Order: sequence, then structure tokens, then C-alpha cells
Amino acid sequence: MPKVVCVGDANVDIIVPYPRFLNEERTRVEYPKVGIQGGGTAANTAVALAKLDMDVAFVGTVGDDQYGRFVIQDFKNAGVDVTGLVADSTLNTVGVFAFVDDRGERYLWGWPRERQSFKVLDEDLVPMHMLLEADWVHSSGMCLTYDTSARETIIRIFEKAHRIGIPTSFDLNLRVDDGVLDPDFASALERIIPNVDYLLGSGPDEFAYLGHAGIFANAARYAQGDRTVIVRDGANGSIALTKEGRVDCPAFKVRVEDTIGAGDVYNAGFIAARLSGASLWRSLEQGNAVSAYKVERTGARSSPDRRQLDCFLKEHDH
Repeated sequence: MPKVVCVGDANVDIIVPYPRFLNEERTRVEYPKVGIQGGGTAANTAVALAKLDMDVAFVGTVGDDQYGRFVIQDFKNAGVDVTGLVADSTLNTVGVFAFVDDRGERYLWGWPRERQSFKVLDEDLVPMHMLLEADWVHSSGMCLTYDTSARETIIRIFEKAHRIGIPTSFDLNLRVDDGVLDPDFASALERIIPNVDYLLGSGPDEFAYLGHAGIFANAARYAQGDRTVIVRDGANGSIALTKEGRVDCPAFKVRVEDTIGAGDVYNAGFIAARLSGASLWRSLEQGNAVSAYKVERTGARSSPDRRQLDCFLKEHDH
């Protein structure tokens, strides 16, 4: 079975749905239940891959604290190999408060703000043999946001993997403040992208900020050589750009409960399909399906297992 190594951030999500008024006078209020589950952009992809019967390992850092122990046990319960996950007592595992409005849109806030574990990845503690024996390596921009050891280690991991021909994928996960991409972060992206085979990201939230020519023109700049660029476009589906041209795959029409982790689990569906030998269009379709299944449910960890995905695809045939 192909082995995927996901490298990057792992945290805890505290999901807080907005209160809902039950009458026009706004005197009766429903307070939905607050939930806690594993989170993190790279961690969500790892767990979603494991649900699709992929052999998955995770490399990263958590604090040796209550949240960190939750993350480790959550990975183990999902069947994710945690050999490369370091628990550091000097660091804090982040708890991300995910406030979800009545449209399913989420607003995120991480706490604590100091000594955050996802920013740390000591290259000397990374089981490099595991990475170099993998069939696929995946990460996201979350750990490249800051000038830290995690940024430098992940960039070097991608250099090594790409050099020996291991397929790599990278989800942009841009953090844009006031409509401007941080120049330091943009520089880090330019360092890692030459070693990325599949570059994924949201059209309106990410590729839109990688230039001034428009979403698809910006994305097309990176579709060079053998690299494939995947533009996730919400209700419009997803699009693949290669040097040969463009492949479009429509979205599945579903009722949205929340969008937490929708892009992360899309990545898992796409990666699993590519590793199974699926065509580019079928891989887009599976990414769309895994994401659509998730958004009908609460939380990033509500992606489908293989049986649930097969049932979804039969019920929602394109």
C-alpha cells in the first residue's frame, strides 16, 4: 500500500457554533453544543487519508500538554503513524477556536499565542528514512507562515524528496492580512514551489493574492514543467492546470453545515486518487466528493471513509 507522509501542523479545534434565535423577537436562543476534535491543516489531511485506507505517517511537533496528548491519541485512533511526531514540554499545542456562523462559514482564532508548537520542527529529530522511503510527501503553508525552524525544515524535506523523485504536494494555506500577502512568506513560497509536483489552493482566497493578473492567470504561472496546479473554487468545483491545458470538474451540490477543513480533506481525496492511478479528472472528482461529504457535517474530521465515499459518489453521480 502506498505510504503518504504528511509534514506540518497539528492542533486541537474547539468548534463553537453561533447561537441561534428561535423567534423574531430574539427572546428565545438556542446554544448549539461546543465540540472538540483534532485539527491542523496537515493533520486533517493525514487523518482523511487514513480514513480512505491509505498508509499514513505524520511528522511534526506538539506540546507535551493536554492538547498535545489529545492530538497524539487522536492520530493513533485514526491509524496514523506518529513515529515522527515530537512532544516538547517547552512548547504549547494550539487550540483553535472555530466560530461557525449560520451559513457554515468559520472564523478562526488560535490560543495560546506564545511558544506555539507547530512553528518548531527540529530537522535532527525528523525520521528522514521514513520520508525518503515514502510514496508521497504532503505539507501546507501553515508552517511556512513564520520564519522558524518548521519553515526551514519543511523546505529542506521537499528539496530532498523532489531530488529523489518522490511526488510532493503542497497546499498554499495563505494567511493574508488586509489584502496583502506578507513578502517574507511569499519569499518562502518561492523557495518551496520548485520542489512541489502538485500545488493546491483556494482560487478566491489564495491564488487571487499571488499576482495581479487574476486567479487563473496567477495559478497558471506555476503550471510549469511537470507541475500540476489545483485551484479549489468552492461551489464551482476544482480546476487542474498543467502545461498541456486545463481540466475542470464541477462541484457536488450539497447543504453546507460548516466549511472547517474542507480544503484539507479535499487534498486527501485528490492524493488518494492519484496514488491509486486515477486520471486527473477522476482525482479532481474524488477531491470534490470528499470535501462535499465533509461540508455537510460539522468539523474537519468528518470526512468519509472508503465505504461512505463510494456511497456518496453513487448517490451524487456527475
